[in-house]
Amino acid sequence: MFSQWFRGGEAEMTTCACDPEWPGLVTEAYGEPLEAVPAEASSVLVGMLGLVAHCTGCRARYPYGFHTAARG
Repeated sequence: MFSQWFRGGEAEMTTCACDPEWPGLVTEAYGEPLEAVPAEASSVLVGMLGLVAHCTGCRARYPYGFHTAARG
């Protein structure tokens, strides 16, 4: 669980290059893309699974809290 927090290597881009910024967010769980929505803090699910959200346009890493969107 905590391995996501201490990843080494190349830093990911966190500045969105889209206009307007952050037109949509997406994350991935078990190989399936999930829509994400901005939030003040990340949900418990996001924290436990170590999910990372990215911009749907430029793929920049979203640096703030988010929740997975409801499906169906």
